[in-house]
Amino acid sequence: MITAGLTAARTSVIDLGLGNLGSVLQALRRAGGEPELTSDPAELATARRIVLPGVAAFGLGMERAARFREALAQALSRSVPVLGICLGMQILFEEGDEDGTRPGLGFLPGRVTRLPASVQVPHIGWQKLERTAPSPLLPEPLAGWAYFANSYRCEAPAEIVRAVVHHGSVPIAALVQRGTLFGVQHHPEKSARDGEALLRRFLAQ
Repeated sequence: MITAGLTAARTSVIDLGLGNLGSVLQALRRAGGEPELTSDPAELATARRIVLPGVAAFGLGMERAARFREALAQALSRSVPVLGICLGMQILFEEGDEDGTRPGLGFLPGRVTRLPASVQVPHIGWQKLERTAPSPLLPEPLAGWAYFANSYRCEAPAEIVRAVVHHGSVPIAALVQRGTLFGVQHHPEKSARDGEALLRRFLAQ
């Protein structure tokens, strides 16, 4: 349940220097958050919530994110809600195949692979989320619309997948969760009212 006391929820947004940070900050403010951009892992020690956004290749994302691994591990051990967005979701996994196999942060089981040649790449546009399991970020069976822009997908075990979309016949994990760790493949900051609602629910965690 979202309460009025969370209308200015403090959220630390990790600055990897990659992608649309401005859009993410604005979207969090519209959702009632109070985002604080940080490039210092030490600042995550007192974080109430953490968002890890990014738009780039897996390898470059990991080069920028590796120094945050220990701080993120400590935050998760304190049950701090963490949300990875797009590349930020992908690098939470064990490894990725972009530009050769590279290790990820390893907080989620599975690997990131290029969408198969049988489907159009990149996967860009609006799709309706199909909820596969309950999640506080998608409390209703009708999960809403989301905007995607990706050429890779997270091959995740079913027990952590909460919503999917299909690109042709290929399933794409759209929302994953393990404890207080969440990841979304789509861009809630570009997903209009449904994206804002998802962010608002995250701020309520």
